[in-house]
Amino acid sequence: MINLIRLIVVSLLIYLLYKLFKGVFLSSGPKIGNASQREGVGKGEDLVEDPYCHRYLPMSQALKISINDQTVFFCSKKCCEQYKSEKDLKK
Repeated sequence: MINLIRLIVVSLLIYLLYKLFKGVFLSSGPKIGNASQREGVGKGEDLVEDPYCHRYLPMSQALKISINDQTVFFCSKKCCEQYKSEKDLKK
């Protein structure tokens, strides 16, 4: 019976030391996977909306086109061409 109690106490101490070690040494530093650290997205970068598919994307990744002296941002050339063709049909 005393051996079982000793085993439980030792196991509990090992678990507590593991949690302490993990909390002190492994939690410092930046977390990989934050939205601000993903590929090419700068911290505080503005998002722009594609007027054709209404997708939001970072300004640095958008295709920038000037239409009628107005800057318009697109997610792809495909959306840009479809937007231009729809605008031509409406005129």
